[in-house]
Amino acid sequence: MVSSSTTISASCASKGSPSLSPQKKITLKVKAQQDGGEDVYKIGYGAHLKKLMDAYCTKRNLERTTVRFIFRYKELKPRQTPAQLMMEEGDIIDIVTDQGGG
Repeated sequence: MVSSSTTISASCASKGSPSLSPQKKITLKVKAQQDGGEDVYKIGYGAHLKKLMDAYCTKRNLERTTVRFIFRYKELKPRQTPAQLMMEEGDIIDIVTDQGGG
């Protein structure tokens, strides 16, 4: 499957690693477990992940409440930043879609 790249900008200061400026951008991959589709996003190292989450859901036409973003076996929160999570260039965020049913 072909991956596409999206750049997300933010003007949020980072209190993370002093070697990485808040203006630095990091490339993250978002991979869907169901279909194996992979999207690439560039996001500010100090930007809230909500921007990436919203961009992904809009692009894939998904309800934000039906999708969970997982990194290192933990669910991500919208107000977390790549700096807080010590993410590195090319890290992968997994997507799990909640399935309704009975």
